[in-house]
Amino acid sequence: MRKSGNYILFIDESGKSKLSDDDGYFLLSAVIINKDLHSALSSYMISLKEKSGISPEENIHAFDLFENEKVRDTTGKKISHTKISTFFDRLSSLIEGADMQSLIFRVDKTPFKEMINRAVRRKGGTYRALINYLKRTDLHDFLYEALTRKVILEFGRFLEEEDAYGEVMAESRRQDDEAVLRAFISATHQSTFEEESRCRAWAKSSFRRIYSLTFQNKKGLSFGLEIADLFGWAHLNKQYGRKYPIPSRAKIARINKRLDSVDEMMKTLYRNNPENMTRAKLNTVAKDRVSEFTEKLKEYRSASVPSGTPPGNPGGPYPNTTNKGN
Repeated sequence: MRKSGNYILFIDESGKSKLSDDDGYFLLSAVIINKDLHSALSSYMISLKEKSGISPEENIHAFDLFENEKVRDTTGKKISHTKISTFFDRLSSLIEGADMQSLIFRVDKTPFKEMINRAVRRKGGTYRALINYLKRTDLHDFLYEALTRKVILEFGRFLEEEDAYGEVMAESRRQDDEAVLRAFISATHQSTFEEESRCRAWAKSSFRRIYSLTFQNKKGLSFGLEIADLFGWAHLNKQYGRKYPIPSRAKIARINKRLDSVDEMMKTLYRNNPENMTRAKLNTVAKDRVSEFTEKLKEYRSASVPSGTPPGNPGGPYPNTTNKGN
């Protein structure tokens, strides 16, 4: 990439991030594209859609297009899988010729779910009750926040290397956008991270060089978000296997071919190899949130415990009260 200009970081998720969700894993996918180049690519994307019979006003989502195969044309009619394959081939050529970088960070939620289950066994109550307790301090989704910090810090590092400036665009999750906002604020403050750490230096770069954060809903048309979604979908399916059963062998063959194609394409675009964010690695970017999560599990008291725990405030004793052991 050239050593000047403005760049956009596009962020999208695959899988489910909350500890209340059944999925055991999720990932964040991001792409970095020069702002001027992105404008040109977005225009070309519209042309590709029109040539393939896809409405140019249709925001492409990888699951619907490449797995579910339920994309409709301007008349509302479902387009054929042959046209989808043609569109995919043209899109692949466009991506392969574009100057962009890709980032993938994934996390296994299992260890954190096990921590919750252990707390429930020790202190009573239910998994759901403890999750509701964590929700009150926005900790049920802290893994998404932590991975978003990591992505933003890497972007700040990239901008410093390129002597460039940039903006962050994330697909809106509506009421859950607060997690991205918190991640953005913390990732651009040096005080969030330990002295002399790499993250502290990257946070300084992020503060100096990232000038905005915006959200785009599913109605928006953005080449960058569409590609981040495609990359996330492909990597999630390649890494963990397809989640949805498909009875048609022919369709399975088509989907696997697309997955393999995107997987090979991404290898040439990775800024870093896809990274598993273990608890130790999460501590480097979100030690404060990991510690808060751990402390809340220690403080938790189920609603069925004896007096000394006021309703609606598990883990917090009544002020100025001596426990009578009732």
